Amino acid sequence: MAGVIVATLLIVGFVFAGNILQVYGRGVLTIQVMDEPVKLEHLYLTIDWVRIQNEDETWVDLTLESNSEPFSFDLLTLQDQSATLSTTSIPVGRYTMIKMHVLSASTIKEGGSELTVPSDVLKVILTPSLDLANGEQTTVLVDLQPLDIDEIAVSHSLNLRPVVKSVVS
Repeated sequence: MAGVIVATLLIVGFVFAGNILQVYGRGVLTIQVMDEPVKLEHLYLTIDWVRIQNEDETWVDLTLESNSEPFSFDLLTLQDQSATLSTTSIPVGRYTMIKMHVLSASTIKEGGSELTVPSDVLKVILTPSLDLANGEQTTVLVDLQPLDIDEIAVSHSLNLRPVVKSVVS
C-alpha cells in the first residue's frame, strides 16, 4: 500500500462524570482531545458526530460540546492540555468501540493541504472494554500517533491514517 501514516492526533480522555447527573442507570461520558508536538504548524479537524458501541453492538449517539454544531479544533494547539469534545449521559453497561466522524481534516505547512480520512471515521477500540456502572466516573485516554506530514506528500495520497490506542482507567 502506497499510503504512509501521516499525522498525529491525540484524542484524549473519555471521562464519565456520574456526579453531574444522578440518573439511575446512567453515567456521563466526556470526550476530550489533546496532542503532542510534531513538525506541522496546524492540524485542523472537524468532528460532526461521535458514537459509542455497547457489547450488544448497539450504537449510542454522543452530544458534541458545540451543541450539535460540528466541533472544530486545531489539534496541535492542544499540546499538554485538552479540549472537551463531548459530555453525554449514557446508559450503564459495557462499551467496546468509539467512532468519530471527521467532516474535514487539513494541515498548514508551507501552503497547507487537505487530508483524507479513509471512510471518514476514526475508530477507537476500547481495550480493555469500558464497564460503566451507575453514577461512576471513568476516564478513557485515546492516543493517535502521527508522523511528519512530508511523508504523506511522497505517496501523493494525503491520507490521515492514525494508529489508535486507548487506555481505560
